[in-house]
Amino acid sequence: MHVHLPKPLHGWRALAGEVGIIVVGVLTALAFEQLVDNWQWHNKVEIVRKSVMGELANDRARWEVDIASSRCAEQDIDRLDRWSQGKGDAAAPSPIRVSRTHNWFWMHWANWNLATGSQALDHFPIKEQLALAALYDGIQHRQIDIEKASDLLGRVRTLVPLADGPHDRRELRAALGNLRWELDALINNDSYMKRHFDAVGVKPDRSDFEADFNSADCHY
Repeated sequence: MHVHLPKPLHGWRALAGEVGIIVVGVLTALAFEQLVDNWQWHNKVEIVRKSVMGELANDRARWEVDIASSRCAEQDIDRLDRWSQGKGDAAAPSPIRVSRTHNWFWMHWANWNLATGSQALDHFPIKEQLALAALYDGIQHRQIDIEKASDLLGRVRTLVPLADGPHDRRELRAALGNLRWELDALINNDSYMKRHFDAVGVKPDRSDFEADFNSADCHY
């Protein structure tokens, strides 16, 4: 039994040409789609990078002010500690100086959280991903120290006007010691944070808080 294949109307050569045109058209369409996809991802990556770097620039400015505040506060802690031992003026000294009227600046990582929840970071170079992750990990750990220091600062400010007797002054000295410990944790990590900020090429940007900045007589 012989099977006869149907012949194309215009011959096999013409059919091959038509198939070739279709294949080329499909490949062209796929290549164009890939180009469009790459262009879209390029734009998304640039937007994400800009938002993350802007956030980090603000964090570095906040960090620098917080470190300056911590060094000023350490000087004030020593002064308060001498006063609590009866070695200073009889009147209660002025409160501990910090960057603002009440507390240290808080750090930010909202843009990083948004970035990690998207696929944009997959398009960053792996070394850049690792450098950013290490920096943000440091930021979140430093935030814990900042919050502890802020809580202790509030306690010290509460205790200073109440420290009339020996017991109250001992309680104040204990709070001052705990605050000094937290400030040392911040200051001792300054070099570490600078290295990681430098690793991603971030410069400080105070633009979002400069107008409301209160130096509290401390040098920044």
